[in-house]
Amino acid sequence: MRLSIIARLAAGLIFTAPNIVLSIEIQSITLPDVDLSPLGQVAILGDFGGISVYRYAGQENATMPSSSKSDSLMIDLSPNLFFDISDSDGLIGSLCLLNNTVYIAGNFTRIGNKEIQSVASVDLDTGNVLGLGSGISGNVNAAYCDEDSDLVYFGGSFTKNVAIWNTTAVSWETVPFNGLSGGPVNAIVKRDGKIVFGGRFDGIEDSTSTLTEANIERQLQLVNIRSANVSAVGSSSSSYYGNPESIVCPANVSRERTSWLVEDGQQGVWTASFPYDIQPTRMRLYNAIADGRGTRLFRFVAHPINGILNLTYTDPETGDKAYCDAWCPLSNITTADYQDFEFVNDISINGFSVYLLDYYGQGAGLSGIQLYQQRIMTYAVAEYNEPASCGISRKEISASRVVGEWEHTTINGVSYLSTAELSGAELLMHYVSFYPDITVSGNYTVILYTPGCVADDSCDTRGMVNVTTFATSDGEEESSIIYQTNDYDKYDIIFQGSVDAIDEEFRPSVRLVPLSSQTGQITVVAQSAQFVLTSTSGGLNGLFEYDPSNYTVAESGNVYETAINQAGLMLEDRAEVRAMVIANSSLYVAGNFADGSSIHNILAIDTAGNITSLVRGLNGRVSSLIVSEDKTSVIAVGDFSGSSAGSNVDLSYIASWSDSASKWSNFDGGVNGPVENVVRTTLSLSGTNVSTLIFTGSFTEVNAANDEEALSSPGCALWIENEHTWADRTDLALPYLTGSLSASVAATDGTYILAGSVVSQSLGTSGAVILSNGFELNSLPFEFASGDETSSQRRAIFPVGVYKSSDVVYTGTFYANDSTTYLVAGGDFSATSGESIYKNFMILSDGGAIGGFTQDVFQESTVVCSIHNCFNTSLIIGGAFNGVVNDTYVNGVAIWDLASKAFSNRQPPALGGENVQVNVIAARPNTHSVVVAGSFTSAGNMTCENVCIYDMDSGIWDSVTEGISGNISSVYFLNSNNMIVGGAMHTVDTVNCYIAAYNLGTMSWNTLGMQSMTLPGPVSAFLSTSDSVDDAIVAGTYPDGDTSYLSAYRSGSWHTLSQGLNNGSLISTIELLPLGSRATRQSSILPDDMILLVLGNLRLAEYGNVSAAFHDGDGWLPFLYTIKSDGSPGTVHMVMTEHENAVPSIAGMTIKEKLPMRAGFVVLISLAISLAIMFIIVGVGMLAAFYRRRSEGYELFSPTADESMTQTLPPSALFGDMTMTKS
Repeated sequence: MRLSIIARLAAGLIFTAPNIVLSIEIQSITLPDVDLSPLGQVAILGDFGGISVYRYAGQENATMPSSSKSDSLMIDLSPNLFFDISDSDGLIGSLCLLNNTVYIAGNFTRIGNKEIQSVASVDLDTGNVLGLGSGISGNVNAAYCDEDSDLVYFGGSFTKNVAIWNTTAVSWETVPFNGLSGGPVNAIVKRDGKIVFGGRFDGIEDSTSTLTEANIERQLQLVNIRSANVSAVGSSSSSYYGNPESIVCPANVSRERTSWLVEDGQQGVWTASFPYDIQPTRMRLYNAIADGRGTRLFRFVAHPINGILNLTYTDPETGDKAYCDAWCPLSNITTADYQDFEFVNDISINGFSVYLLDYYGQGAGLSGIQLYQQRIMTYAVAEYNEPASCGISRKEISASRVVGEWEHTTINGVSYLSTAELSGAELLMHYVSFYPDITVSGNYTVILYTPGCVADDSCDTRGMVNVTTFATSDGEEESSIIYQTNDYDKYDIIFQGSVDAIDEEFRPSVRLVPLSSQTGQITVVAQSAQFVLTSTSGGLNGLFEYDPSNYTVAESGNVYETAINQAGLMLEDRAEVRAMVIANSSLYVAGNFADGSSIHNILAIDTAGNITSLVRGLNGRVSSLIVSEDKTSVIAVGDFSGSSAGSNVDLSYIASWSDSASKWSNFDGGVNGPVENVVRTTLSLSGTNVSTLIFTGSFTEVNAANDEEALSSPGCALWIENEHTWADRTDLALPYLTGSLSASVAATDGTYILAGSVVSQSLGTSGAVILSNGFELNSLPFEFASGDETSSQRRAIFPVGVYKSSDVVYTGTFYANDSTTYLVAGGDFSATSGESIYKNFMILSDGGAIGGFTQDVFQESTVVCSIHNCFNTSLIIGGAFNGVVNDTYVNGVAIWDLASKAFSNRQPPALGGENVQVNVIAARPNTHSVVVAGSFTSAGNMTCENVCIYDMDSGIWDSVTEGISGNISSVYFLNSNNMIVGGAMHTVDTVNCYIAAYNLGTMSWNTLGMQSMTLPGPVSAFLSTSDSVDDAIVAGTYPDGDTSYLSAYRSGSWHTLSQGLNNGSLISTIELLPLGSRATRQSSILPDDMILLVLGNLRLAEYGNVSAAFHDGDGWLPFLYTIKSDGSPGTVHMVMTEHENAVPSIAGMTIKEKLPMRAGFVVLISLAISLAIMFIIVGVGMLAAFYRRRSEGYELFSPTADESMTQTLPPSALFGDMTMTKS
């Protein structure tokens, strides 16, 4: 796709993140040189809760919600855009920084465009994303970067639960203590040179205790070879012995009848291919019994590695243990039915072949084959579980139960169940239960396998599942939320702990069910669950202190004697540590635990080993800790309401512990639900960098406190640390921020790198913002407020739904009164100011609303579509409303008097018709008339279909000549006599007409012939780059009404400008803006000193959902991104300027125009000037005559020379002849 000039210019600069040591290159955007200064104040009106100017390439990933439900690595770019550095396909739980490299821990299979398992690094000097070796399979909860040793410690739920990465050697190190067992590691810190691990583990892995042979033997599980694809090479031609599948289940019938033979004197191959992986521990072979035939030598080849596996066996003659590989002997057994072979190495395979190399008698053959594995697997696909017979003597075997409609899917050798796309109540009607074959009680690690979404192309609809493990007969269960958004195959450890064996009353199980709170269409998958029997040394309980300087295996017996380890042992069994921090040299430990008396969910251990209960702790679990910016307190968040000591302080899920005061205090009222995470970042608020804590969780509002109302904050709340209050209770201009953050880390210069899933916009506001030079966005100088009595926000209008939803600003204007400028807003909204509630129309100043439509007027008011400012004395308002104003019925149009701040005493006669709506009001140049257009049939007593003229002086409607019918959406004046209308219209003979011209001088219509007929659909916006319809630019909608188009008329034909405008795009209006300097372009559609601004809800192929974009005739460049409060894309409906004549398209009368001086004043001034000129001419003439006659000797006439000249004449003497007949 060819880039336009503006797009190529925008792509020419590379931005390095501000004030930061990192050098991640982010492409900065240069916007067109639009000079806003001549326009006065400029406002952006529409349907949005957050708005940003396009500043960086790829900004749509930060400012608009993604279909992905996964976490990303982000940087906070000015102005407050959380910009993705790298996205993932899962969760990121922890970050740490070492040598200008960020180390990432989580549960993912992809970072950026690379397949990476759960741990990764990002070099901040280059931006390179790298995996760490082969990664870690499982969930990695914590990462700690040790600057002293250049090591990175990882902890979580995976094999051994602890891993160490050597950044110097760029490789994994052996964990000296061999890891931790019994549960996950959730937190890692360092104090006094020692590494402290916190979690829910109960021992270390280097204990001498091992699993007994008896337990291992009892736990062996039979692989279901019936589910494999069985084939053979060299089979006997005998129908009796030539079926290779006959030996799969040898216990059902006699060995002779089940024998499979190869052709006499030949070698053969028997192969089984599985739709899943197995890890065989033992193979049991039954030799053939068929007239002395049997196999003497064989070879086992594993697939897909095609490698020969080493086996051990017991020599039947000597009883000694023996080894074999490529040539394994099989006895021609007469005393036993079978011979067992153990696999030396545990290797995952998805198939195998047994090569029969030599034989007894006349040929080789087998009468049975069985595989066993130590892995206890249960598959969602029922036929893959243990076979119901085949020699199993146990009563119970592995099984699964499926509820709902699931489809058996096999892709790339991986088989699983998947659902169709589910939503709402359907989610809870689908689940899978796994029932393992547990014959030995003990400690188990439970693993859940999830297939990747790339292979089946379901990434856009994958979501989350709630997985519950029912482990013991006493009711112990544990639930985990598992993301299924992984691009590639993965597994999660969902449980570590004690599991009871099957008995008559209880059976362990795992249940997988979709998370019910998800929205949209969700695809769910279920593959398999594995139970792994483990050994544990015991002696720990959630805390382990490791000294890297002197730890040796020989000393491992003394590792439990440290004060920190002993603190864990003081707690009740299965204590879970969720978070740890170091403050004032003390180690603060928090989670879900108690000691049965004074310690509840949090404790502190000083350097002397003394344990403090922190006034008996908190009365609920703690999920996260952070040290305050001034280092004087520790902040805890979680699911608690107060102190366990029973104090009167309401802590409401967030609490601050002051060590100096030895007390808990709340956070300005706290929030109304559990908090999961708290992270720190720096935001630029009102021009100042401010340290900010961001709390995320399952709350909906900040609680009322200290005479302050509650604040609506669904799931995300900002705390300004230096002001010690919630951000919404300050006067700072705030960003729009929604989502969740799990971790943050500060670079060496203080810039924060963050992890989570966040949608951000530079400014959080609803419906209207001020745009200044440099395209800076500013909140309006007043506060909008919700009508909800339970909570408030600094917003007037709360957009809900989609395009043309309720609560949206469609139109507005500025007007000035003395030194005060007021903003007028109209649309479809409900807003409060003081004690008043306004519907759809309000006038605002710095102090709030000074007037508008109140609830007792226009009860059925639905929308205000257009507002026209008449000389700063009155406003004419158009839309869909009706009611009685000052004893006058109005419908569709009303006049507001600005001086009295109330409805004018004189109102236009009401419009008539069904569903009356005025879409546009436009002033006729050089007159005091306005054109009102929309959908109506009459004005007062006058027939006036869809377009009518109102004289503001006389208050009288005047109709236009009939000829065009239909809904009119746009009016544009080329000059005083010629206007262009656009809409869904038709002529008297029902021919579609999308634009038409009307001459007010001749009172005649021109349907513009082919210029109108060749448009693809109704026109919603029109403008001209000159004073001619031949230079038109229009926006409209295709006949289906779901998508807009953009076209320019040049040289007698239309030229589309819709390239790159995807289906679903809706254009509200278009404007021409002046450029500060002439542009160089390939296209001649626009003048070089102008640029087109397109407003609406645009879906640009290259840039995503955009609310305003520039078009230079060659291509698109985004200008504004917006988002609604519900997270859906927003819409910009209008750019409003204080000096309207400075905008060519507005001066051309798309909506409003300042009217000229009244005609009466013009006549009076002209008459005065004419009289003055006449008096001057007469005076000059008289003076000239006087001097001329005097120079020629004339004298003044004496008045007494003739008395008759002084007598009065009667009227008859003067006019008597007028009565005489002319001869």
